[in-house]
Amino acid sequence: MAEPTVTDPSDGEQGLKAGAMGVRSIVFMVVATAAPLTAMASAMPLALGLGNGIGVPGTYLAVAIILALFAVGYAAMSRHLTNAGAFFAYVTVGLGPRFGIAAGLVAVLAYNVLVLYIVGLVGFFGSGILSTELGITIPWQAVSFGLLAAALVVGIIGVEINARVLGVLLILETAMLVILDVVTFATLGPSAYPISALSPTEIFSGSVGIGFMFVFISFIGFEATAIFGEEAKDPRRTVPRATKLAIALIGVVYLLTSWSLIAASGASTASAAALTDPGNFVFNTAGSILGGWSVHVMSWLLLTSMIAVLFALHGMATRYLMAFGREGILPKALGRTHSRFKTPHIAACVQAGVIAIAVIGYSVAGADPYLDLGNQTAGLGALGVIALMAVTSVAVIGFFLKRPDRHWWTHLVAPALAAIGLSIAVFLIVDNYALLTGSDSAIVNGLPWLLVVVAVIGFVVGSVRPLRADVDVFGIGEVAETSVEHAG
Repeated sequence: MAEPTVTDPSDGEQGLKAGAMGVRSIVFMVVATAAPLTAMASAMPLALGLGNGIGVPGTYLAVAIILALFAVGYAAMSRHLTNAGAFFAYVTVGLGPRFGIAAGLVAVLAYNVLVLYIVGLVGFFGSGILSTELGITIPWQAVSFGLLAAALVVGIIGVEINARVLGVLLILETAMLVILDVVTFATLGPSAYPISALSPTEIFSGSVGIGFMFVFISFIGFEATAIFGEEAKDPRRTVPRATKLAIALIGVVYLLTSWSLIAASGASTASAAALTDPGNFVFNTAGSILGGWSVHVMSWLLLTSMIAVLFALHGMATRYLMAFGREGILPKALGRTHSRFKTPHIAACVQAGVIAIAVIGYSVAGADPYLDLGNQTAGLGALGVIALMAVTSVAVIGFFLKRPDRHWWTHLVAPALAAIGLSIAVFLIVDNYALLTGSDSAIVNGLPWLLVVVAVIGFVVGSVRPLRADVDVFGIGEVAETSVEHAG
């Protein structure tokens, strides 16, 4: 492979603010995106009631293992590559520019769809919480637009401020879940925790695809460690550490809390309770264990948790737009960064504008922000990210097969196992997609094909034009030494 001159993406008007984030900041950012309280309050009850019942804790464990395997190769790749378009860059150096551009455009779609999902979610829950807690009636659209504007402002000011905000919110919501777990265990004892929740029989029972989908969507965000690599301090060490810490923290919290919620609700009745009132399942359970005060506290923390998700996903989506603007596949203006803050301000404004237009469209159509907008966007976004992880795992193998420093486990076996596990998850979600959306519409249930169409467009674009900017590849502990070939 030819080795053209290396370019530095941090130079000039297309550069992000280098050294803005350490391990702690990145972990806060990505774990906040996963949002433990939001995941437990919104995704876990649906997995429990509509999916595989009390096998949900075991599903969290299984998914954590799959993602830990994925993180082995993902973290190893981050030691050699730093780029805001993480999936795009990783697949490019592993499988070539055609597949890289295809993956990048799918990532643009998936993350923007997830922003739309959380904008509707925060509007729905925010409006309800303000009404219940303060007696103030505000349409969900007003809440959504107001918080989207706040995410835009914080995103333009800079990720280091964003990380501080997310860190405080994350500590508060995680502490509340830990309190719930500890009090549940102390009050009910270990006998209340069904061991069968971890058994393969329960994990693969019921509508297993729905269960796995909602569990996977709970984890989405940890992969963003690489997206912020250009802004990290010593990214070749910071990003791998942050990736491993994030997946470990998220996995432990999800496993223990989902198990505690089932224990508190009763193993034999938990699924029915979640199915009857999924929106209030966690609050009702917490109230029965901790008392009425916890419902009020958790309501506000749920709102701040969703705001944290919005802030983080907005930052991730804008960086993919910036990466493709910098590459020239999307308008070049998207690749520019703010002269003072060194943030992708133009991409952020465009991203927020597109989301606002989509929200207006759903609102005019009279769609419910949780059941309609949520169901039609959550599955599509999650499916896109999971598929990207599977392809990236293959790309890790492709990248290290060309290098003499490859390791049989880190660079070959672990990524291969991750690719298999993630591919199975993609199949299960697609096979259960109609059950997930709850819709009879062929258009709604055919949305996964949009990911295929976008990928094909990206592959064609990569076939007819060369990359305009080098994707830098670094040697461990060395200066940048090579870059991916431009030619398609």
